[in-house]
Amino acid sequence: MTDLLHHTMSLALAWQDVQTLPWSMIITLIVFLWIIYALYQERYASETIMLTALLVLVCCQVITMKEAVTGFSHETIFTIAGLLVVGSGLQMTGAIEVISRAMLGQPKPGTTLLRLILPVSLLSAFMNNTPLVAFFLPIFVHVAKRLRVSPSKLLIPLSYASVLGGTCTLIGTSTNFVISAKMKEAGLGGMGMWELAWIGVPVTIVGLTYIVTLGYRWLPSRTDILEYAETHPREYTVELIVRSDCNLIGSTIRKSGLRDLPGLYLYAIERGGERLSPVDPDRSIALDDILCFSGVVSTILDAQKIRGLEPIDHHEQILPHPALSSLPAPQGIPTAAPRSGNQLCEVVISHSSPLIGISVKEADFRSRYHASIVAVHRSGEKIEMKIGQIVLRPGDTLLVDAPEDFATRWKNSRDFILVSGIEDSAPVDHRRAWIALSIFALVVLGMTTSSQNAGLFALLGAALTVLTGCTSSREANRSIDLPVLILIGAALGVSNALDRSGAADWLAKILISWAQPMGKVAVLAVVVFLTGVLTELLSNNACAAIMGTLALAAAKSTGMDPRPLLLAVAVTSSYGFATPLGYQTNLMVYGPGGYKFTDYLKIGIPLDIICWSMTVAIVPLVWDLDAPVPVQAPPVTVMATP
Repeated sequence: MTDLLHHTMSLALAWQDVQTLPWSMIITLIVFLWIIYALYQERYASETIMLTALLVLVCCQVITMKEAVTGFSHETIFTIAGLLVVGSGLQMTGAIEVISRAMLGQPKPGTTLLRLILPVSLLSAFMNNTPLVAFFLPIFVHVAKRLRVSPSKLLIPLSYASVLGGTCTLIGTSTNFVISAKMKEAGLGGMGMWELAWIGVPVTIVGLTYIVTLGYRWLPSRTDILEYAETHPREYTVELIVRSDCNLIGSTIRKSGLRDLPGLYLYAIERGGERLSPVDPDRSIALDDILCFSGVVSTILDAQKIRGLEPIDHHEQILPHPALSSLPAPQGIPTAAPRSGNQLCEVVISHSSPLIGISVKEADFRSRYHASIVAVHRSGEKIEMKIGQIVLRPGDTLLVDAPEDFATRWKNSRDFILVSGIEDSAPVDHRRAWIALSIFALVVLGMTTSSQNAGLFALLGAALTVLTGCTSSREANRSIDLPVLILIGAALGVSNALDRSGAADWLAKILISWAQPMGKVAVLAVVVFLTGVLTELLSNNACAAIMGTLALAAAKSTGMDPRPLLLAVAVTSSYGFATPLGYQTNLMVYGPGGYKFTDYLKIGIPLDIICWSMTVAIVPLVWDLDAPVPVQAPPVTVMATP
């Protein structure tokens, strides 16, 4: 009866507080609910929604303009931008293949999701989640192509695995340092390096198990590379020659992964003047083999980025191989034509083109247009002859290695119906791969040993990537995903409004006061639940700061030990799986994965509940919730002097 009376009085006081809420708090809550609704509807771009909400909060004077733009100057923004440039260097030099092979092996259809995300989770325990996802994002997109699955099947698991791994150690995420500082302020001593492992390790094991089982089934499959190939059946014929620096020499076709490239078919190999077709998957690759492919542009680009595979120069005379000197010239070894332009372009031959009726080899395309033919497509016909022997017709589409201004110079030419450049088709400079890898290693080492200077190391890495020629200034600018940075910066501003208006603090106090009479485990459960909800709304650090203060207050009023409460707040502040706003890494994969707001709700809510429940169950088993009784000093007996 007493408990019921206490609960009734608490609710009455809460309703009285609602009636006296300041307008700034009410406006903030309304704006936030609108953000959730608008993201759910998906009628506008997410960055547009967030910027509009931020503008409304400024116009309503909830926060000042200076406070609103604070998020855009946050270190996280510069960290992500810098790492995207470093990632561009890894891609432009082919070093990303080296990292992918070292960390993930040689993914092929049938590779388990756990094999991909487990290394990410392990690394996340020792470096910040945000830069980790920035590094692995392009790698996982590339792996998705190799596995012939949509990137949307891998990118949410990438984000979630990094978040879970970050809860296992002190340095796993910056949120843990916020709680460690709270502990020091309260005179409890800082957080130990492995103190969170009691909670983080079992939660991570169960969380990863969920992701690779039920969670994977609920992941959407969008923009699948195979679906793209089926709906855009523009298949080119391309010939690549194996050079001495190719690391595939000696490997079989099966082990090399050349049979697993989505949308690309290896239909023949030319070796020493002999044409081998069909291709035996157990046949080994040899020096100077000519690999004849048929496939879509995107996968042709991937094949050309493999070190030592180069297009054939169809404009030079064939050089006879010393071992084949007695054979006719056509049976010699063609000259390779390493990529010399800045991009690939598609051109469609017009009916008035001077190229009609002559073969590719005779066209002298390089002299005419200062570009070289890489591949040929003919609509409605599968071409399986040597590219140099193909006689060009009106409507044929050529894939050409061209300078940057090619499309501008020839788009109005009567020789071509259409001229268009292909994005992300710049040539790969394998000679600088070791430089890009060295920069990558230095950035990772710096972030691991000094996580508070993550932004500095990321920007230094970006500067070195450009200055050493691992990527051009143009490609560096293109690699920076501006919508993602705008979305994160605006989200930080909205989180600032929720904090400054007092909305989050008001809600937290009401719930904790309501749970207090139900016992210490109930208080722990409410602290975990409230932290989990707030971290979906606020930035993780802001949530940890608010809930850390409230956890200390709850411990003081209930006679609980504040340390286990603060540790629970530390891990739960990272459990933001149910919305794209829940964690910065969720926002980073939102666009590249083609996700909808509901995808996070469907997969993230069960994972949130699993993590919350396990935290509430584990904490009382490892730590005593009762406040430690201070040791009383024994009474001092004063002996009377005689």
